[in-house]
Amino acid sequence: MIAVMGDACLSFREKEGGVFDCEVSGYGYRVARALAEKGAFPALFSPIGDDKAGTIIVERLVEDEILFDPDIVRLPFKSNIEIRYADGTVSDFFQYSSSALLSSEALQAALSVHTNIKAVHLSGRSLCYNPTSTSFIDQALFISPRPFLLVDLNGSPSSQVLSRSIKSILPYSDLFITGEGDVFPEVMEGGRLVLILRKDSVDVLRKGEAVFSVPLEGKTAGDEFSASILFYLERSGFLPPDGEDIVDYELDDGFIEEMIKAV
Repeated sequence: MIAVMGDACLSFREKEGGVFDCEVSGYGYRVARALAEKGAFPALFSPIGDDKAGTIIVERLVEDEILFDPDIVRLPFKSNIEIRYADGTVSDFFQYSSSALLSSEALQAALSVHTNIKAVHLSGRSLCYNPTSTSFIDQALFISPRPFLLVDLNGSPSSQVLSRSIKSILPYSDLFITGEGDVFPEVMEGGRLVLILRKDSVDVLRKGEAVFSVPLEGKTAGDEFSASILFYLERSGFLPPDGEDIVDYELDDGFIEEMIKAV
């Protein structure tokens, strides 16, 4: 199973005439949805409030066949809502919602029922605010057998908490994925393996050194790219059978090139 530790929200988008469309969104949700559409079996560990917005989000998770924990989707807080206006401005209540208020104890209880987590996806969006950031990092490192750890920094807003989170998770992360505009010096210099998603290519770095670049045929969104990478790791047999440790967490150059070409 692939565990996505991230955010889900109810998104309102302004159309012509001041009419708003409503959809379930959030970076973590979009990664989990893309994995489910590809035929994987993801679980989304996202703090969701016990309100009408939360009910709509949970109903969509059921429709999309994304696993979730019933306890952390009924938190006594408001669910995250974002409003995207026609002029491009965005009002986002992430910091003041259940998305940023997940305790380590609640997440530990949610994870304790799963013994087959092979990989964990952490997004920079969910590492921006405590206590959720600390809860995600602590519990991701507590999972046994140790899963493959992917940290996705595409579109991450800059914050002091995110910077501290990156420094904390850096020694344990197997793969970082960033966009070309999401430059984090610690990751560029010390990341074990870093993929930089550009408009028409992906740069591969190891410990601050550029290794090679792989062309992409078309523009790929960050969430879709990360989901494709995780799906390839599972489909290729790189991720181990349930309950077994990964023999080697290193991805060799040939494997990485084939993985990117498969996106």
